[in-house]
Amino acid sequence: MKEPKAAILMDELATPLVRYLSKKVSNNEDANDLAQEALLRMYKFQQSQKLDNAKAFLFKTANNLVIDQIRRAKVHDRYINWENSQIAATNDDHKYSPSAERTVSAEQELDQIYRVVDDMPEKVKRAFLLHRGKDMSYSEIAQEMGVSTSMVEKHMVKALKILRQKIADG
Repeated sequence: MKEPKAAILMDELATPLVRYLSKKVSNNEDANDLAQEALLRMYKFQQSQKLDNAKAFLFKTANNLVIDQIRRAKVHDRYINWENSQIAATNDDHKYSPSAERTVSAEQELDQIYRVVDDMPEKVKRAFLLHRGKDMSYSEIAQEMGVSTSMVEKHMVKALKILRQKIADG
C-alpha cells in the first residue's frame, strides 16, 4: 500500500516541482535533473521513515539541491578562473623572457664586468665587492678594512670610474 501512495504523490508533485526549480536554475534540463534527484531522495526517505509532510520535505530537498549546484558552479568558476590566470601568467612569462641573443649579450656584458673587477687594484676591488656583493655599508667596510669611511668612499668612486671607463671602451 505504501508504494502506490508514494508513486501517486510523486506523480502529483513532479510537475509543480519542475516548475518551481525552473525559476531557480538556468535551464529546464537542470530543473528536471534536480526534480528527479529530489523525488528519489524523498522516495528513499519514505522507505525508512514516515514523512509528516512529504510536499514540504520534497521542496526543501529540491531547494537544498539547487544551493549545492550553485556552490559547485561557483567552485568550478573559481577553479576555471584560477586555471586561466595561471595560463595567462605562463604566457606572459614567455612573452617577456629575453631572446637567446639578449641572454648571450647579457652574459658577455657580465663576463666583461667580472674581468674589469678582477683587474681593479686590490683595496678598490675589496671595497667594491663588500659593498655590492655583501651589501655592507661604507662604515662597515671601513671597519672591516681598517680604514676611514672617507677612504672607502674614495675606493668606491674609483671602482665606479674604472667600471664606467672600461665598459664604455668595450
